[in-house]
Amino acid sequence: MKSKKFTLLLLSLLLFLPLFLTNFITPNVVLADSQKQDQKIVGYFPSWGIYGRNYQVADIDASKLTHLNYAFADICWNGKHGNPSTHPDNPNKQTWNCKESGVPLQNKEVPNGTLVLGEPWADVTKSYPGSGTTWEDCDKYARCGNFGELKRLKAKYPHLKTIISVGGWTWSNRFSDMAADEKTRKVFADSTVDFLREYGFDGVDLDWEYPGVETIPGGSYRPEDKQNFTLLLQDVRNALTKAGAEDGKKYLLTIASGASQRYADHTELKKISQILDWINIMTYDFHGGWEATSNHNAALYKDPNDPAADTKFYVDGAIDIYTNEGVPADKLVLGVPFYGRGWKSCGKENNGQYQPCKPGSDGKLASKGTWDDYSTGDTGVYDYGDLAANYVNKNGFVRGWNDVAKVPYLYNATTGTFISYDDNESMKYKTDYIKTKGLSGAMFWELSGDCRTSPKYSCSGPKLLDTLVKELLGGPITQKDIEPPTNVKNIAVTNKNSNSVQLNWTASTDNVGVTEYEITAGEEKWSTTTNSIAIKNLKPNTEYTFSILAKDATGNKSQPTSIIVKTDDANTTPPGGNSNATFSVTSNWGSGYNFSIVIKNSGTTPIKNWKLEFDYNGNLTQVWDSKISSKINNHYVITNTGWNGEIPPGGSITIGGAGTGTPAELVNASISEN
Repeated sequence: MKSKKFTLLLLSLLLFLPLFLTNFITPNVVLADSQKQDQKIVGYFPSWGIYGRNYQVADIDASKLTHLNYAFADICWNGKHGNPSTHPDNPNKQTWNCKESGVPLQNKEVPNGTLVLGEPWADVTKSYPGSGTTWEDCDKYARCGNFGELKRLKAKYPHLKTIISVGGWTWSNRFSDMAADEKTRKVFADSTVDFLREYGFDGVDLDWEYPGVETIPGGSYRPEDKQNFTLLLQDVRNALTKAGAEDGKKYLLTIASGASQRYADHTELKKISQILDWINIMTYDFHGGWEATSNHNAALYKDPNDPAADTKFYVDGAIDIYTNEGVPADKLVLGVPFYGRGWKSCGKENNGQYQPCKPGSDGKLASKGTWDDYSTGDTGVYDYGDLAANYVNKNGFVRGWNDVAKVPYLYNATTGTFISYDDNESMKYKTDYIKTKGLSGAMFWELSGDCRTSPKYSCSGPKLLDTLVKELLGGPITQKDIEPPTNVKNIAVTNKNSNSVQLNWTASTDNVGVTEYEITAGEEKWSTTTNSIAIKNLKPNTEYTFSILAKDATGNKSQPTSIIVKTDDANTTPPGGNSNATFSVTSNWGSGYNFSIVIKNSGTTPIKNWKLEFDYNGNLTQVWDSKISSKINNHYVITNTGWNGEIPPGGSITIGGAGTGTPAELVNASISEN
């Protein structure tokens, strides 16, 4: 399958709106424990982050997320997906065939409206070390890539819910066409169920930017989008409800929505809020390098000094719009940015804030962002991690704080570069706002932008996500241990007679420690805390199947491992049964020693092809006139070399050897025929 590398950050631009000011809040709002349980932290993971950004699924600390939105899947139309618009507002001017031979859901003709993979190689084909997958898993069955890694992540963090996000700024061009027809709405809804089942997602997030509006020229839109969006969501909800009943689980349905009155006017917010599990409101990108005056990316409150104050682009106003439209507060998840936006050559008044800015030689007002290069041009988008590491009070930039809007900013008086962003202080105000307003949590774009070590910067300070987790959840989510111990291996019979059996095995390992071994044979059950056991009161001349499993402190159990053992006849004394072994140290130099073992046959019949087994809490490194056939933990099996394989009645043989460390005692010794 082809690889489709995304080199541009596909940020979701918001449409602008009149907003309304509400009362300010004060810090240190306390959330009740019952509320914390309902709070959501939703983080977006963009598929293209695995490339230049080098942010992998394995880098995600899912103890700090409740939900992960994977960006993006797309909609097939006329056998293609993607956006062919050549307009400058389209950062990814490519299309691809929907039909993919290595993707089971897409290996035949794909109908209009079908939900398809956005980037198959990254999503399901790329092989990762340690994944345990084969080339067929990756290239034939679509079980690898980021989706495969997400399944592994969920196995480690079973509380985490993963949601596939559809569309985004670039790939919203076919939503209107698909939603306009009952047939294609059904195709989309049914294919969404297939997608979730095939790839292990827990829900779908529709990021239609935006109903009823032409954003990137060439994309479909129509006045009927307002009603069709509601119909689409209801069709998807019906399909998910039916699938959930069949699968015994609840599938989630959410949207990413514009934070504007214009968005509200083009949708039926009250109706769709009743269909959705929640709404991720994109309360960021209020201002940016498309404007000639510097301003704030995601102000919390209205600043009367803002020359664009009449447009009321700020968080509090957006929430007012939604609640005034009849959306319950607990259906809203507040969007916060893990990035900043910058302008070039802004005036020096007010430390660059609300000042006219001049375009550079490229004709753009936006400054050069973290990941900008020749192919992208200057976007003005900066990762928070980059700002924290290289800009905050560094390299000519001075941090300022707008105590009305409750957001920080950076200004370089020499270059005139102004950057609006969020930091941990502003995040604290926003989490307090979430709690005071009774909102359902926080959503952020996106995981790779936080403080970390990346190919572009090395940030070692506090993370924005840590503030969200502390304030909304009270700390990282504690995982219940679900990892079982490793299976028992190398079970050996170290001694037996007509009514007892001695079993030894290699100790199992476990992430929290093995506490017990359970041994069963039919209805009989025994237990031990060590990796050996003497089982007594057995029947003579009887075959037993002993099954042994390991158990940890949480109660997780390994799979059982079995061995078949037959007890001796009650009337038979086995060769060696009247024999003994005597261990003695012949020389000791502190760090090691030599020893001898005298094996004596006190019986009336010869012991042929003898075998000596014993437990020894020391380290024997070699033996002479014999060989160490097996060593499992402290249990040794010594066998003859052939020439000395028979011990006559009343006779004995002597073997020697060497060990390291401190000598110990020979215990549980038994002599038998091999």
